[in-house]
Amino acid sequence: MALLAGCATLFPPADPRPAAEIVAQAEDLIKRKAYAGAADLYAKAIAKQPEVGRHYLRRGELLEALSRDKEARANYRDGLSKAEKNTPEHLELMHRQAMLCAEHLQDIDTAEDILEQLPAGSVPRLDLAGYLYYQANQPELAIKMLNQALGLVKDNDQKAIVLYHAALVYDSLKDDKNSVISLFHAINNATHLGLIRDISALWAKVNANQPLPTPGGPRQ
Repeated sequence: MALLAGCATLFPPADPRPAAEIVAQAEDLIKRKAYAGAADLYAKAIAKQPEVGRHYLRRGELLEALSRDKEARANYRDGLSKAEKNTPEHLELMHRQAMLCAEHLQDIDTAEDILEQLPAGSVPRLDLAGYLYYQANQPELAIKMLNQALGLVKDNDQKAIVLYHAALVYDSLKDDKNSVISLFHAINNATHLGLIRDISALWAKVNANQPLPTPGGPRQ
């Protein structure tokens, strides 16, 4: 009996509330910057609605903001296997996983595999290609891809990630002026918490004497 009781403590009962109520509580925690608690709540929402891609995206965003990058990758992988296919959310899950692998987990092979799966001419593919060219020390091709992506962006966070990657390229070229300008516009468009983490780190490097501008506006 003691063993059974112990096992029960490892598997607490499922949250009886509907997913929408759990998500609302998670968003309230995010407003208070309680990201770890919000990520736990989004895991519960995912358990109730495993087909909903935006739950994986939001949980991954929180895990990235907490620098729990391996957990974020596992979350994105789970989302890609379970969430509804052929949706904008599914495409974004691919993009976020690829960028996480390339930038933080030293897993360029996975990023390159995902690149081949992204739709030709899409913002995620152009942006990822630009970043991989940057990683390969081919800044001219990187800027070419990123400029193409910038002409096609559809929301503020897409614009922010492309500009952030442009700032990385300019920084590698020791072009401080264009690096700071790109980064300034990136932070003014960013709402994604993981992206804000990355932008903040680069801003501290290239413009350490100036405070970081207040990130983003309302979430799209």
